[in-house]
Amino acid sequence: MLSNNENVKQSIVKLSCPTCSSQLTYSADKQKIACGHCGFERDYDKANDLIKEQSLALAESLKTKYIPKESGKKVIDCQGCGSKLMIDETEVSVRCNFCGSEKVNEKAYDQNIIQPQAIVAFKIGKKQAVDKFKEWINKGWFHPNKLKQLAALGDLHGIYVPFWTYDSQTYTEWSGEAGYYYYETQQVYENGQYVSKEVRKTRWEWRNGCFNEFFDDVLIVASKGLPEKIISNIYPYRLEELSNHNPELMVGWEAEIYSLDVKEGYNKAEAIMTDRLRERARREIGGDTHRNLSIDADFYEQSFKHIILPVWLCTYQYNGKPYQFAVNGQTGKIKGQKPISVIKIVLLVIFILALIIALVMIFSKN
Repeated sequence: MLSNNENVKQSIVKLSCPTCSSQLTYSADKQKIACGHCGFERDYDKANDLIKEQSLALAESLKTKYIPKESGKKVIDCQGCGSKLMIDETEVSVRCNFCGSEKVNEKAYDQNIIQPQAIVAFKIGKKQAVDKFKEWINKGWFHPNKLKQLAALGDLHGIYVPFWTYDSQTYTEWSGEAGYYYYETQQVYENGQYVSKEVRKTRWEWRNGCFNEFFDDVLIVASKGLPEKIISNIYPYRLEELSNHNPELMVGWEAEIYSLDVKEGYNKAEAIMTDRLRERARREIGGDTHRNLSIDADFYEQSFKHIILPVWLCTYQYNGKPYQFAVNGQTGKIKGQKPISVIKIVLLVIFILALIIALVMIFSKN
């Protein structure tokens, strides 16, 4: 006899349509659990009552054993970028959707991990993502004219990507010198004669102070397969739309297991918070400029959440070379890599040089 937990897992794996018994999946276009065979659809649970901040100090104790096969998934391990992609057991994958590498193999996965607490379901469908790509690929003057026609769009994949969010209380002491501009009239030798001229000078004043600041939901991608310079440019996500983690939303979709540990992720988050604290200290010091700014920041009561966010990801080909782009699966914001037209860059440089030469000749004659 199956336990209650096993019954839940079995129902998630099958997720059968009550009308025709076909497999149900989550539809981004309808934003519902739907049947592609008979058209049946239903809402999913959007409750968020189980989303809680977890103490960073207790992170290790929160890890539990995870076996993807119990949820109808298998793990594909990429030797190219190190990502661990979860796909349905029935799928056959020969290429990594993050880096395009064919050096992938199925991996027996049975490890202790921190389970995701929350998820944002896809709200941008595949057709919308393709339309975003077609609009984006034709923008930008420095790219080849034939890019739109020759860019071969590969298979666009909707992937649930793991993220960490971090909260922290901070107390910061700062010190430095604030500079205030003032002007003095001085005699300056120019063009063979002395002339009166206003000269800017700086008066320096030592200053110090302190402040408290709370950071809420600093977002860090927990994937090593997705370049941070791409993923960070499709922010922000509307995290207020997070709902309790629901495996039903992942049936028929690919997902990644985090490869950046929670402590590694926090180190990145703390670096971001430190930069923001330093920027606030710059504002606090005042003046027209500053120098020798120093901050001493304490972080305490740190907490985190493990969440899953939607991304459309694709590697397209142009002249035999791969380029990657990503679309925010919630908002539709797109960012990616594009080839540069060397000819256009050279023409621009020539134009600028010609303009400089022309201006020099005009001023020389005058």
